Amino acid sequence: MDQFFSRRAALLAAGAALLPFARPQGTAAPPTPEPAVRRAPPPVSLPEPGQVALGLFVPGAPADPRPLDALAEEIGRMPAFVGWYEAWGTAAAVTGETIGLDKLLTVVDRGATPFITWEPWEPAAGVEQPAYRAATIAGGAFDAYIDAWATRLASWNGPVYLRMFHELNAPWYPWGAGVNGNTAEDLVAAWRHVRGRFDRAGAANVRWVWCPDAGLGETPLAELYPGDDAVDWVGLDGYNWGDVRPETGWRSFAEIFGPAYDALERLTDRPLMVAETASTERGGDKAAWIAAAFAALPERFPRVRALSWFDEATAGADWPLASSPAALAAFGAATTEPNMWGRLP
Repeated sequence: MDQFFSRRAALLAAGAALLPFARPQGTAAPPTPEPAVRRAPPPVSLPEPGQVALGLFVPGAPADPRPLDALAEEIGRMPAFVGWYEAWGTAAAVTGETIGLDKLLTVVDRGATPFITWEPWEPAAGVEQPAYRAATIAGGAFDAYIDAWATRLASWNGPVYLRMFHELNAPWYPWGAGVNGNTAEDLVAAWRHVRGRFDRAGAANVRWVWCPDAGLGETPLAELYPGDDAVDWVGLDGYNWGDVRPETGWRSFAEIFGPAYDALERLTDRPLMVAETASTERGGDKAAWIAAAFAALPERFPRVRALSWFDEATAGADWPLASSPAALAAFGAATTEPNMWGRLP
């Protein structure tokens, strides 16, 4: 989501102790030869037919599960998957330890699937971070860090969803197309390089989610897409900013996601999710927006098999469901419908 530097800094400075600190290891060595490209896309497990899996991003969780537990109690259910953010460069991770599994255990203990957004940047340093440009990643400068992740996640006995370069078609993150010299070709090469190293480590349990912003941007999605053999799911992020951003105004779920959804339908047959969404109260009826969004899924967006709500107030927008009793009630009613009990296997 755009202009979320405060969100990233707050979440990750609060203690994301999963990771080693990612720094380029000096001058990039010649890239390690990639493993052979698969001749056909691998099969992907899906929620049951007609089912949509529900996800939540809750501030502080899963490092502190109490906010997640409280929200789950308020809406009447635990989500099928729990999302959080991990940056490649965080002060909390300077210890150099390999990946801890405590957060994954916290999520799985609640019957949910871990969903990690993996961000190549230092959250407090803004957009201009050429050290993390896609060509540098593709060239092998971060391979030791990537391999540590791959090896540890390969040892995890269960699925982990990993979303890298999210909103890459927008200019508000260091990995965005056109930012820090990133080209579409470099972004594709970086994705395939990282995915190849995970495959080499045997991390077949990692599900790769490629997720542009619903705003589309200047670079066509087809130029940014790394290919079905390197992607398990495709996703979209989109928000109803209402009067928080008068230039966009109040927009329905269908208006926000329709054009990008249609573009992804033309691009790939991979399963599709709404990886981040939320609405403000300002400028309209949030409860009605929520009800209409979920009603639109089987009619306008039948290929959406998972949807995650972003439940943190940021950038002046009151995204949390507790912004009003009506919004919370609408979400609880919509997400306890029979079609919303899918799982992410």
